[in-house]
Amino acid sequence: MLEGLIAQRGGRLEKPSSSGDRGNMLPPTQNMVSTAIEPSLDFLIPTSQAPVTVSVDSVLSRTELDLLYHQYFKAVDPLAHVIHKPTFDRHFIQILLDVYPSKASTKSFTALVLAMCFAAAVSLSYSQPQVNFQTNKGALVEKLRFATERALVAAQHMKSVKLETMQAFAIYLIPQCRGELSRAQTSMVGALVRLAQCAGLHRDPSISNTSPLECHIRGLLWYQICFLDLHTCEQQGPQPMIHADDFDTPLPMNVDDIAFETSSLPVPSNGWTDMTLSLIRYEITEIHRTIFRERIALDKKTTDLTAVRAKIESSIQTVVSKYLTNLDDSIPIQKCARLTAESLLSRCIPMVLQVFLKLEERSDTQEEIQKTILARSLDIMEASATLETATDLIPWAWYAPTYQQYHSIFFVLVMLYVDPDMPDAARASAMIDHVFGTCYGISRQQRCGDIIRMLANECNAFMKLRKVKYMPRASSRASEASPPNMEAAFEDFRQSQQQGQYATTATSGPVNPAVGTQPLEDFMVSQMAQSNMTMDEWLNMPEVDFPDPPFNFPD
Repeated sequence: MLEGLIAQRGGRLEKPSSSGDRGNMLPPTQNMVSTAIEPSLDFLIPTSQAPVTVSVDSVLSRTELDLLYHQYFKAVDPLAHVIHKPTFDRHFIQILLDVYPSKASTKSFTALVLAMCFAAAVSLSYSQPQVNFQTNKGALVEKLRFATERALVAAQHMKSVKLETMQAFAIYLIPQCRGELSRAQTSMVGALVRLAQCAGLHRDPSISNTSPLECHIRGLLWYQICFLDLHTCEQQGPQPMIHADDFDTPLPMNVDDIAFETSSLPVPSNGWTDMTLSLIRYEITEIHRTIFRERIALDKKTTDLTAVRAKIESSIQTVVSKYLTNLDDSIPIQKCARLTAESLLSRCIPMVLQVFLKLEERSDTQEEIQKTILARSLDIMEASATLETATDLIPWAWYAPTYQQYHSIFFVLVMLYVDPDMPDAARASAMIDHVFGTCYGISRQQRCGDIIRMLANECNAFMKLRKVKYMPRASSRASEASPPNMEAAFEDFRQSQQQGQYATTATSGPVNPAVGTQPLEDFMVSQMAQSNMTMDEWLNMPEVDFPDPPFNFPD
């Protein structure tokens, strides 16, 4: 959500004094550009019944195809390992050698090749297409997106349960399901989940005498779909379609692709392989899926916070001991894997504790919750900022927005505004500068106040434009519901802070009916989450009046 604002307000990340050596940094504006790639309307709702034909030759020259092939296995495959490279190469080489047997010319394989080229094009830097393809990156991505969509339609991607077609569909969604998602992309992920279940990917294939290689390939695809399902759930709000007790497909083995080319059964490795980074993501995804289930149990009071935290901490330690202790930071891809794990694991505890966070309450328990969430939020953002800006991680920086869009910066802003001299103030200030750009000559508190006020004003303008109806938390005020005034809410928060409180409610005088007793940071985040708009769209909305709001807000 903050991505559009980040793209407008680039700043250089300062190395936090307490976080160790993060390596050389680049200005975040090189990588923090909009990640929004929308599917075309004709792909979502085909208007023509005429048969669609597309070939790789009609889209790319042999030289361009070779360049994108190597780019895919350099910048995309290590992050989302969906393809068994030796198997793919046996058919792909036939295209490069102008040999077209039935396998290489099938519609499903054409869709797979073009989807891989599309993902590879998205991972390119902005200068590479100009040098190697004599066009800008935007034009190259659009050309390959359109060609991939035509190839998927030709392969009947909404009906087919062929592995190649589903692999092509999943890879087509990888560059789209990163920082900014629309409901269209969420719907496509949902369709892919159903297709995968129809193909039986959610069931252990070993019980049906399937070969070890096919078991491995099916596992690769299924767990990538699981990741997409949970990621779109977090971005758009609906519950995950896939639940932990809905499938029994085992995780892929931690082996190199070449291990399946021998006659003997592959033996899982404890070290780094082609699968390791993807396995780290998949195992942490299952921890996040468990947290979703445990939060429902907490709401129903069938478990308690202590038991849930112990379960999460045990799962975290399992991942750390299984993978992270063997990583070597001097190898860039392994450093990328460690930072990815840090970013995703640091989210686990705040995902549970945020439900119990009450800024208006002052107690030892609340102070401990606030400190824990603040420390983990800073860990998340520092790891994510390094993934985006470290010079040795440039090949994989394009995928960093998938893991983090800096939503936790809201909480950090509020906490730093309340206590400008808190122990982690230097780290928090560095992250604020990274997200919003560097600003000199003003105090930390004034800086945070200016940003909160700016966000409040923009949120207030948005709600007026969209004619949002807001229902205060207190049921007694239901009849007084009216669009909240964010500027007034900010002033209430500032005054209460000066009186030594954390709440938006002052000790004397009436409560602001627009805000009630809801903390400002909580209120702002909830309203922005309902908007379903990118920050770039939010900040650049035209001054127009819509007769009917395009979203379903509560009355």
